[in-house]
Amino acid sequence: MSNQESLDDEEITPALSEKEMDELDNFLMSDATSSEVMLLDCLDGFLTAIASGPALPKPEEWIPRIWGPTAEDAPTFESAAQAARITDLLTRHMNAIVWSLQQDAEHFEPVFDLQVFEGDEREYMDGEMWAHGFMTGIETQRDHWQAMFESKHGPVALRPIYLLGAPEITEAEEELVQTPAQREELSKQIPASIGWIYKFWAPQRRAADSANGKTAESGIPKISRNAPCSCGSGRKYKKCCGASQVED
Repeated sequence: MSNQESLDDEEITPALSEKEMDELDNFLMSDATSSEVMLLDCLDGFLTAIASGPALPKPEEWIPRIWGPTAEDAPTFESAAQAARITDLLTRHMNAIVWSLQQDAEHFEPVFDLQVFEGDEREYMDGEMWAHGFMTGIETQRDHWQAMFESKHGPVALRPIYLLGAPEITEAEEELVQTPAQREELSKQIPASIGWIYKFWAPQRRAADSANGKTAESGIPKISRNAPCSCGSGRKYKKCCGASQVED
């Protein structure tokens, strides 16, 4: 069997290409969405909370919250095809996060913003909006997260995310996030926090998967490279969206 045939038969996780991430980012920032929509860094934090938590809800349960807190925040799609395309991008980004956490949760790479400030030549990593998305993800399933809040190390692991992303913190806590350097230092602590949180909920996720009659791995949709592409082009996945994921 040739190397190309091996690639054709391989099932791969449908991670978004850079071009597709830009496409999703452009839609989130467009006039089709409300002022309450989550932008890309906030969205990534929101999806990471859901993927690392106690159970993975269905897309129809988490997608509406991306647009905003109310039904009136739903986007205005140009067509059913555009709605299907954006839903596909969101679902695939979630699947990629789940896959990444399963592979190496301790070295997870969040989508953080980079900030520059007048009079300062440095570029600072800023996870504030990412953390806000993560805290929003927790709020959508807050009762399910209670065991972690009550655990010995849970609040410690969550602390950098909480300080950056909670809607309200104390005056003393606000002193810890005043400067770009402080926010960057907290942002750097987040990957380790995600690794701990993901492992904490692993037994409950396995129990939920077992109750649903599936293994943890089967919870991540895989796309055969010979299957029709989910973007609706009519071409095979390997010749369309999957082409950008094959190494030369």
